[in-house]
Amino acid sequence: MTLKEAGRRIDQAIEEKLTELDLAGLGLKRLPEQIGKCTQLKTLVLGKWDEEKIKCVGNKLTNFPDSVLQLPNLQKLDFACNQITFIPKAIGQLSNLIELNLSRNKITSISKYLGQLSNLRILHLSDNELTSIPEPLGQLSNLGWLDLSRNQITTIPESFGQLSNLIVLYLNNNKITSIPEVLGQLSDLIVLHLDNNEITSIPELLGQLSNLRELHLNNNQITTIPESLGQLSKLVGLDLDNNQITSIPETLGQLYNLILLDLNYNEITSIPESLRQLTNLRRLDLGNNQITFIPEALGQLSSLEVLNFSSNEITSISEALGQLSNLTEVYFSLNKITSIPETLGQLFNLTLLDLSSNEIISIPEALGQLSNLTELDLSRNQITSIPETLGQLSNLTLLDLSGNNITSIPETIRDMVKRETIKLGGNPILTSS
Repeated sequence: MTLKEAGRRIDQAIEEKLTELDLAGLGLKRLPEQIGKCTQLKTLVLGKWDEEKIKCVGNKLTNFPDSVLQLPNLQKLDFACNQITFIPKAIGQLSNLIELNLSRNKITSISKYLGQLSNLRILHLSDNELTSIPEPLGQLSNLGWLDLSRNQITTIPESFGQLSNLIVLYLNNNKITSIPEVLGQLSDLIVLHLDNNEITSIPELLGQLSNLRELHLNNNQITTIPESLGQLSKLVGLDLDNNQITSIPETLGQLYNLILLDLNYNEITSIPESLRQLTNLRRLDLGNNQITFIPEALGQLSSLEVLNFSSNEITSISEALGQLSNLTEVYFSLNKITSIPETLGQLFNLTLLDLSSNEIISIPEALGQLSNLTELDLSRNQITSIPETLGQLSNLTLLDLSGNNITSIPETIRDMVKRETIKLGGNPILTSS
């Protein structure tokens, strides 16, 4: 039935001289031979990722059909979500190809003949079984988008330095151990994904990527951030989450366009004063480190919306944080904080405040001014009483005070008890209260 439907669509394309043909999702193990007569085709889809259904819509093709390789006008070939194991030499015949998608197959090696596709601008080879990248791939001088993510690649060839028009490069989720310095030559690069590899160091020459806007190096084994990264003046997102970094260089304070900085799960002990200059920063993640002190300078991060300092060694919260009027989420759980500064009551846009698992003994009345707060977590502290002002938090959907030393409930929050908005388990509350 599916082969018959494919034949019907092909015949229609021949008769109506269609330039686009979609044969995805027909369960085909082979293509009808008459596909070779569709010489006018510019786009052929034999498999694709369906964004709406969030699933692969492919076929069961295990080989490149010879008839497809004879379509001289083909500009886009989508062969995703099939079972192809190799790329034939004849791929080089598709000289007009601009976009080639071979993602989600079972390809174990890249044919060097791909390097002959001089007009290729977009190449998808993610989710295959590739272990290496051939040097001739560097001949694709017009390539703007290259996706080699989720393979088993161990090295990046030196020839990549020749991809002078490359704008987006995905090499995440591989087994790469080092970044060649030649990547620093890709002056047009805007997005670079090298996350989820086995990289131990960042070359200084990456600081030459003057157009880079996103740099993803999370989930590696990096120990040091080179000072040269401070030269990436257009950078808006820097993700170094889950590495072994011990310090933040002062030069990161020069990244004036930075919006997101993620340094969660490292071994950082202190924050440089220079970060005060990141006035466009909206999210700062420094959770799961070994930080003991928050500099007052962070109070100048006027655009900050999300601040995460959970799982550190912090003993006090700087009063200067009360100046961050755009904050919507603050995380300070699992620290050694003993008190909450009154100035936090000035954070009128705050919707979530997590101060769980600390050593806090009292709640300042000023927290009752946080009229937009929907979630307040003060569980597992040493709090003995609840201020009546918390009853003013009309938008609160969760107030977690479990695991404290609270003995009574003020009248103003009894309505929260009825609505089950409040958690009070593990407190010595007197039954008469």
